[in-house]
Order: sequence, then structure tokens, then C-alpha cells
Amino acid sequence: MRTLLLSASLTLATTQIAHAGYHHNPEPEEVPETLPLLIVGASYANGHSPFDGDLSSPLLGLAVGSAQYISLGDALIRNRTHSGYVVNEAQASATTFDRESCRTALYAGGCSTAEFDGYQTQVLRASSRVLSLATGEYNAEYVIVTAPNDCLHSDAFGVPEADTRQCDEEDMQDVADRMVEIGQLVLGLGMTPIFAPYPSVDSVDLELFRQSSLLEWTITPTGYQMLNDTVMNTLATELPEAMVIDYWADFEHIGDGIHPDLATVEKAAATILEGIGYNVINVDEEPRTKRGRIKKRLREWLRRLH
Repeated sequence: MRTLLLSASLTLATTQIAHAGYHHNPEPEEVPETLPLLIVGASYANGHSPFDGDLSSPLLGLAVGSAQYISLGDALIRNRTHSGYVVNEAQASATTFDRESCRTALYAGGCSTAEFDGYQTQVLRASSRVLSLATGEYNAEYVIVTAPNDCLHSDAFGVPEADTRQCDEEDMQDVADRMVEIGQLVLGLGMTPIFAPYPSVDSVDLELFRQSSLLEWTITPTGYQMLNDTVMNTLATELPEAMVIDYWADFEHIGDGIHPDLATVEKAAATILEGIGYNVINVDEEPRTKRGRIKKRLREWLRRLH
């Protein structure tokens, strides 16, 4: 009898799902319209390195985790609370300034011909996507600015790794000042920049990051903490209009020492959306699509059968 009931339940659910059809987005009447989110930065925002017009790339086109990686930009699209409208102009390994890659493991003491785009270029590209020709206004309110590679490692300077050194306090202040300039650019366009503290030094493994990325050196734990403090204190003082959301408060890496795992980026995306006023859906709440409600009812039937 139990087998027959289970079979009947599965058949009914399959039939209902077939009639309901597949919906990539939640039903319009159940999810309020939301404006696009803009996101710029480095590999926390986008795991893919850029290509230029002739297919050259500063990191040979490599992607974090050989593309088995969900970035923050990806997680924002996947989050059921948001419309999925995300403009992502970030580039893996980017710094606040335009630069080449000069990783010895890739270029044997030389540098790439292609460049990473700095944050100003990224912001201008992202904002152009949402410009309304009818009104001349930008169809977005927020620009998420993720942490740059500046000072984090030996391939973050645009010169051969052998010619680089650890950043001192003045160098770190320069990074902070450049982040302020990016925030001012965003504000000048009529949008609000969103920043976040770096992940806790205890949650990253900088030596593993060096090894997994074939770098000559990475920032020391002390330097990492100083960089975070310098950037965040400067932003708080010089850019009070910006939003700061600590979306990396619970951080686990994917095994390479530095990049967030799936659970981390999903929670980060939800934290951002909640921080800007969206009613974030928990997985236990009522699904918003017919297909989701049918699957929930099927799970309930199966629990009762057992």
C-alpha cells in the first residue's frame, strides 16, 4: 500500500509540474519589481579573468576553481528574493587601477599584453548599462564594490614579481584613497556604493593562497589586518554617504585559501539584499513559484508516508 501511495504521489506531482511549466523567474504577481544591482571589483565579484578583442587575457583566460566557483555576482542572480537583474563588470584579479599581469609562473619575468580594467573603468561600464536614453538617469540605486587585489600579493602591481615588495602603511593608505575615489564616482552618478570589510584574517589562509595561485608572495597576516583597517577607517571618515555591509562576517574558503565557498556567497548575497531593504526569503518559507510549492507538498507527502 505504501508503495502504491508513493507511486501515486510522484505521478500526481509530475503531472502538476508538467502543467505548471518551468519558470526561470518567480511569478510576477508574487515578486515585486526590483532595480538592477551593479557590482564591480575582483574575483569575489566575478571569478573570470577578462579577454580583450583579440582573445588575449592577462591571466590566460583562467577562472577561479577552473570555473567551479560561484561568485558574489552569481549568487545575487541566483537569490530568489531579487529579480536577477545584475550588471557585473568585475574581473578576477583586478586592482583599483588598470594593470598587466606579470606572474612569473605565466610570463617568466615578463608581463601580459592584455590588461585588467581598474575600478573606475568598471564603474563607468556598469553604469552605462543602466542609463536611460529617455530620461538621462541611471536605472539603479546601488553599486557593490568588492575588495581589490591591491597589496594582497606579488602580481598586484603591474610589474614583474621579482621587482615587488610588501606594501607599507603609505601604500595601504593609497589603496584606501583610491577606494574613496571610486565611491565618490558612484555617488556622483547618483547611486550609492556598498563596501564591506575584508574577510577575517582568521578565515583566510594566505600561504595556501600563495601556493594555489602560483604567486611569489602574499601579504602577511599582520599586513592583511592593517590593510583592512586602513581601507575601512578611511571609507568611514571620508565617505560617510556610502553603505558598509559586513557580508563576509561568516567566511569559509573553497580550499584555495582566499575565495568564498558556495554557502558563504549565498549568505553574503542575502545579507546585502536584506541590508538594502529586501525581504530575504529563508529556505523554509513558502516557495514563490508553482513548481516550488508542488515540490514542497511532495516532500510533505513523503514525510507522512514514512
